[in-house]
Amino acid sequence: MTAQVEQLTVNEVAIAMKTTSMSVMMHIKRGLLAGEEIEGVWYVPADSLASYLNKAGGGAHGSLCKSKSHCGQGCSSSCG
Repeated sequence: MTAQVEQLTVNEVAIAMKTTSMSVMMHIKRGLLAGEEIEGVWYVPADSLASYLNKAGGGAHGSLCKSKSHCGQGCSSSCG
């Protein structure tokens, strides 16, 4: 028997990451988050979000910013 992984909507992930739905979609496109479209709605496995947040040190976009020039504020803002 295979355990089912909880699926979160893009909006739920955006809230958890303190960012926008568009940013979450860009994370999926870049391969930073797993995502799957089911009947026109995008979902992210809860374990993918947890893994991303752990790698980012709990921040929403730690793996995106290479320097403060990315958003001008060194990821202390919601530049994602």
